[in-house]
Amino acid sequence: MKNCKRLSVIKIVMANLLLILAGCTASSTALTPPGEGLSDISTIVTSLTPLSTRPLTSATQTPSPTTILTSTSAATPVPTDQPTTTETPIAISTPPGTSLTRQVLWLYETNNGCQLPCWWGITPGQTTWNTAERFFNLFASTILSASTSSPNSMSYSPIIPLPSEVFREDTVSPIYSVRDGIVGQIGTRVSMGDTPPGYLTQYMLSTFLTTYGQPSEVWVSTYSAPYSDLPFRVALFYPAQGIAALYSDNGVRQGELVHGCPQQGPVGFLSLWDPSMQELTFDVLKSRTSAFNVEFLSLEESTGMDVTTFYETFKNADNTTCLQTPTDLWP
Repeated sequence: MKNCKRLSVIKIVMANLLLILAGCTASSTALTPPGEGLSDISTIVTSLTPLSTRPLTSATQTPSPTTILTSTSAATPVPTDQPTTTETPIAISTPPGTSLTRQVLWLYETNNGCQLPCWWGITPGQTTWNTAERFFNLFASTILSASTSSPNSMSYSPIIPLPSEVFREDTVSPIYSVRDGIVGQIGTRVSMGDTPPGYLTQYMLSTFLTTYGQPSEVWVSTYSAPYSDLPFRVALFYPAQGIAALYSDNGVRQGELVHGCPQQGPVGFLSLWDPSMQELTFDVLKSRTSAFNVEFLSLEESTGMDVTTFYETFKNADNTTCLQTPTDLWP
């Protein structure tokens, strides 16, 4: 069963790499049918190759938090693009403990002491892939790699185990886009639905808005009627900070309106990048990232609420107001 699960995860990862690669031209109007997960795509990228593998057992080393980690993989190393910078790489702090899933949970809960767009100590535009790879060799059972159409660019996806008491799935597979040896963009799932109370609290909507401020844009996506369920997605877009956050809820149709409450759970997916390296629009982000590649309308057009009102309303942790949008706007 575990092998089948892992094969399924790798297929999903390979599909997602096709859309997140820099320069990808996937259509931004393709719809995800209701009920599908954030990363469900049928296309398989045949060029993906394992970069390194290791068994999912207890950690084999506990390096000092101030040292750069040494790879534990026994696989033959695959050459990677070398960074153009000559500066000394910044070490990534090692999470405490020896249990892989405990260390991963600690990273989710603390983000390794940094704020977005830094993720687990890896900062787009600053962290070399060589440094990030040494870090992931602590946790990853496999690191997948794929070349892109852009010169000196690669994408990597470590397969990382998750604690089953917190996450609905047993692995997560973030995507790291790398150019000239430097991590440029990160796409990662956070909550996977049904997160137990008390976990991932820094990614609840009120805390997120309080921490990162008013977004430049807010986007909404839903459907006019449910099939097995009725997805209701809200995307927060911070282009100057290099952050896009996707919240998902099960919408409810009441008459000619669909209601959704994005404050019900933690963020589902994050896309992170260095804004000094690339000025992304929301349309470009949609075309590169499958989690956002559904039909969105602006908050104002879909709900009549402006971004400032949204911010002032939903940054309140006690807020019970939900969003509502007319069904005739949606397929």
